[in-house]
Amino acid sequence: MKPPEGSLYRPILWSLALLFGAAGLLLMIQTISAEIGPFRFAELGARDPRSRVGLWVAADAERSAGAHGEPWGAMFGGDERVLEISSLAALDPAALGAVVLPEPRALGSSDAAALSAYLVAGGGAVLTGSVGVRGADGAWRGYDVMRGLLGGAEPVPLDATGAEALLASRRGVLSSLLVPRERIAIRAEPGLPAVAGGDAELAWAAASADGESMGLGASLRRSVGRGRLVWLAVGPERAARDADARALGRVLRAAVAWVARLPLVEVLPWPGGAPFAATIEPRGEDVGPLDATALRFAVASELDAAEASAGLARLRAPSRAAAQDVVADATSELAQRGAWLATRSELASWTRQRSSIEATVRRAGPQRLVVAVTNRAPDAVRGVVLRLYLNENARSASVEATQLLQATPVLRFRAGAESLDLALPDLARRASAAFTLDYEPAAAGSTRGDPS
Repeated sequence: MKPPEGSLYRPILWSLALLFGAAGLLLMIQTISAEIGPFRFAELGARDPRSRVGLWVAADAERSAGAHGEPWGAMFGGDERVLEISSLAALDPAALGAVVLPEPRALGSSDAAALSAYLVAGGGAVLTGSVGVRGADGAWRGYDVMRGLLGGAEPVPLDATGAEALLASRRGVLSSLLVPRERIAIRAEPGLPAVAGGDAELAWAAASADGESMGLGASLRRSVGRGRLVWLAVGPERAARDADARALGRVLRAAVAWVARLPLVEVLPWPGGAPFAATIEPRGEDVGPLDATALRFAVASELDAAEASAGLARLRAPSRAAAQDVVADATSELAQRGAWLATRSELASWTRQRSSIEATVRRAGPQRLVVAVTNRAPDAVRGVVLRLYLNENARSASVEATQLLQATPVLRFRAGAESLDLALPDLARRASAAFTLDYEPAAAGSTRGDPS
């Protein structure tokens, strides 16, 4: 029996229009919810190919009708940086920074070969949903095309109960604009695709209340020759609610930034750039014998999950004295991992402060970026760290303040990395600051992996 696949992925046009349409401005702006703060993609000149994105519209009338009809025409608004393309044969990285394929289920072998050639030459591509699984007549073709484009990753069609939510399970560029461990509700249907492997930044989450991942990926990033490809299991049109659609839109924007090598910035989730946070609270009255081994295993699992997702580990400590050794060991482990151990009050205070921080990045030259930050809180904020995704390997980097007598951030950078951190000086109440970041790209072909 041939597995079904998800429904058509048309409304990604909306997210692309929001990303690149902003009333013709070159500065691309996205305001995110209070939990994550706003960000902007870097400004690029109109002639820079990285600022142009192609939207592949399948040739047959059923799929193209939604893209060419209303309201999609109004969404484009004449922005020349978003181009509808019906053929992949003439893709050129020198003219187009990235191409998005929102409905690739009928992608043929020749188009897949053209896309691969574009990637090898240095282009970027974002694909959503099932890829190349149907012929032009709708006949089932299998997963060979999809498997080839995804570098051998094995597609897995889900049943409806396994496709109810996505989880930001691992921190990286694709999940950087989501709250750690954020769940995104999906309008489930049988056949929505996953990929085998549990190390993806977005994973399909089980329907259980604890939100644990099933170990099936909902995203994939890979390099293909000199180019880059991102696959996302679903687009914003599959979201259950408006808030979930906005979250998927942020993932799509991060995906385009990564494949097109556009910088973006996030405010890291925890003070000082701690890799994750933890709270330890007493548990209610304990009943029955204490299994110290099981308790240690549960604590270790919680810490590992929090560290992978840059999230919050909520540890509940039994009240009896026999558990004190476990609590002491957990506290020591948190210190060794560099986690931020906080009380409920400290956690609430930091969440309010962080929600008042706005950070943007714009390009001021081929290898110069300007990072601006504003504290809109009524009080001073300390411990803010920005992560700047260059989205290209850098050999060296330096940062300077843009104003005289302005304190300079502490730069945390590793040669060969694609991202760096800026530990900001204390931010006065309702104050702004800006910094220039100069970097030297690594030699072509010299990569040491993505540290994010």
